[in-house]
Amino acid sequence: MRQYQLSIVLSLLLGISACSSSGLFRSAAHEQTFREQFGQRQWYTAITLRPYAHPGGYLIDLTGTIAEEQFDTYRAATSIPFGSRIRLIDVANDAVLARIEGYDEVLRILVSTQRGTADDVANEVGILLSPDPPLPAVRAAMRDFVARHQIARGMSWREVYMSWGQPDKAQVMPSSSGTLEEWVYFDKRMHLFLENGYVTNWQQM
Repeated sequence: MRQYQLSIVLSLLLGISACSSSGLFRSAAHEQTFREQFGQRQWYTAITLRPYAHPGGYLIDLTGTIAEEQFDTYRAATSIPFGSRIRLIDVANDAVLARIEGYDEVLRILVSTQRGTADDVANEVGILLSPDPPLPAVRAAMRDFVARHQIARGMSWREVYMSWGQPDKAQVMPSSSGTLEEWVYFDKRMHLFLENGYVTNWQQM
C-alpha cells in the first residue's frame, strides 16, 4: 500500500514538472511556443560573441547585470565570430542554452523580460541570431570593414556588434541633436562614440 501511494505521489510530481515552465517564461505554453519557433532549426550568429567564462561553458549576458571593473577580467579567452552556426538546445531557469558548431562548450544566454512571453524572449535572443549568413545583408560601404572586424565612421550600432561584439560598458547621454553614446571595449582599450546609433569617433584608452 505504501509503495502504491509513493508511486502516485511520484506520478503527480512528474506531471506537475511536465506542465510547469522554466523561470524564464510566464507559462509552459509560452515556453513551448518558443521551443517550437527557435529550437527546431539551425541559426547563424548575427553578431560577434564575446562570452564570459562560465562553469561548463560560456555565458552571454543580455540582462546587463554583469559589470566589469577591470580590463577583460571575466571574459573567456575566445570570441565567436558572426556567421557561426548555432542551435538552441534547451531552456533553463533564466537562460537559453545553445551549442555553436566547432565549440565543445555550451553557450548560456542570460535573458530577462518583464512579461516572460515567448515573443519577449524571442526579441531578446533574436539580437544574436540570423536565419541566414549575416554578412551579405550588411551595407556595401561597410561590408569589408565588418568582414575584417574593423570599425569605421558611419557604422551602425549593429555593424559594430558584428565587428566587435557588444561593449563591456555603455553610457547613454541625451543631447539636443538626439542620443549620444559612449561604448567601452576593455580588451581593445577603446572608447567608441555614437550619435543616433552611428559611429562618429573613437579614442584609445
